[in-house]
Amino acid sequence: MAEIDLDIGGKTFRVACADGEERQLQSAAALVASEAQNLVAAIGQLPESRMLLMSSLMLGDRHIALQGQLRAAEDRIRALELRAERAEAESAAPAAPAPGGLFQQDPAEALAALTRTAETLEAMADALEAKAE
Repeated sequence: MAEIDLDIGGKTFRVACADGEERQLQSAAALVASEAQNLVAAIGQLPESRMLLMSSLMLGDRHIALQGQLRAAEDRIRALELRAERAEAESAAPAAPAPGGLFQQDPAEALAALTRTAETLEAMADALEAKAE
């Protein structure tokens, strides 16, 4: 277990941490120290416990605000993903037939389909007549 010295508000604190976590702990202490420095600049010298409490509360408030921004950004991402999925589904879906009939837009296609249907019906009628004889 590692031990490091952290300087916050002009005071040095010796803190133990797991090996490898020193850099992260120093970064966190730098944030607290910055808040403490801002407090001293705005209010003047405070007792150590009050300075640490106020610094922690200010960092907590900032953390809560950032969590709200993160949730809002995640919601916007989800909405954009849903919009993209809908657009993709709409572009992949076959075009709906025009009102009034499946082949209204292409008369040649309608004629070909009717011709095939007529030929099929004639073949069925011929087959039935042959069985009846």
